[in-house]
Amino acid sequence: MARNITLRLFSILLAVFFLVGCSSGVFKIPKEEYRSQVKTLGVLPIIVDDQSAINHSQRDGVVSLLQRTSIGKLEASIEQLREKKGYFDVRYVGEDPRQLLQQLIVGPLPAVEKTDLPGGYRFSAAGVKQLAGKAVVDALLVVVLSGVEHEEKRSSRNKLENLTTKFNDIMATATVVDRQGRVLWEMNGEDAYKLLALQYPDFDEAYFNRSDAVALKEVRVEGLERVLTVERKKDQPPRMAPVYRDLVDKVVDALSPSLLTSF
Repeated sequence: MARNITLRLFSILLAVFFLVGCSSGVFKIPKEEYRSQVKTLGVLPIIVDDQSAINHSQRDGVVSLLQRTSIGKLEASIEQLREKKGYFDVRYVGEDPRQLLQQLIVGPLPAVEKTDLPGGYRFSAAGVKQLAGKAVVDALLVVVLSGVEHEEKRSSRNKLENLTTKFNDIMATATVVDRQGRVLWEMNGEDAYKLLALQYPDFDEAYFNRSDAVALKEVRVEGLERVLTVERKKDQPPRMAPVYRDLVDKVVDALSPSLLTSF
């Protein structure tokens, strides 16, 4: 009997450890309150903040690439969340992402102090209420891609050299906001997802020039596109690029019913 109790406690503790380790984002209300309040979740298409710090020489091309490749990606989360049966329903709210940017988002919140990681966004209560009412949902899942300048340490491919400086990346933040515009859950700061690196440190150039100064180089738009897309093979269904798949999985894992269960 004692052995069975010990094994059971160990299993529970292991499950708690696993859930905590895999979860992302922060719930702004108790999880049980979230479960009782959000019966029907509306999933918006990914929004691209074209006014954010996308400091690339081909800025318009990068923005266009993000807008084009992000279409249809977050919809994959709908079936995954439905399968987990944590919501009465999960619905796609298929509005124009550019219009959503104007309707829902007032502006960015301040970046996280010291790290400069994105702090998320302020939302229009009137815009959220109108859209959630039209879609007949209790809350909206809003994912935004934005350009971010933040300090980070990066290593060479052989891990022998490293550089700490400010890099320009494309990062995703996510928020669940209710009909009154209240934030119920958010994924930003340390939990924000780095979708795309716009720059890389050229350690080889520094090495061959016998220099301690490591230059930052831009990743060309063609290279960025290869990261964000997967070539479709003949007679096979289209596949999602790993960076988008990881983003979807991160959001789904955080909002799945198993992670909202209290032990």
